[in-house]
Amino acid sequence: MQTTTEPRLRIRTASPVMRSHGDLRILDVRDDLSRVTRANGEIVGYVDRVDVAGDTAYRARRYVAAERRFVELPNVWSADDAVDCLRW
Repeated sequence: MQTTTEPRLRIRTASPVMRSHGDLRILDVRDDLSRVTRANGEIVGYVDRVDVAGDTAYRARRYVAAERRFVELPNVWSADDAVDCLRW
């Protein structure tokens, strides 16, 4: 079992919270989903919380505008790592 004090991906409080992660902006959409955009508003993808083997993991889905679809990336154990997956 993973025991860390790392802040969990926080999504949705009384009003949406916008955060920055490098050159990306993260907007909480709901309790388990965040939208990741560039500074100009272009959607890069989404990060959501998923249960894996009784623990919490994070999944990034990159938006491919030319194909109008999302590509699911591998699950990672950190919300920051999931956002970094979208950066590259």
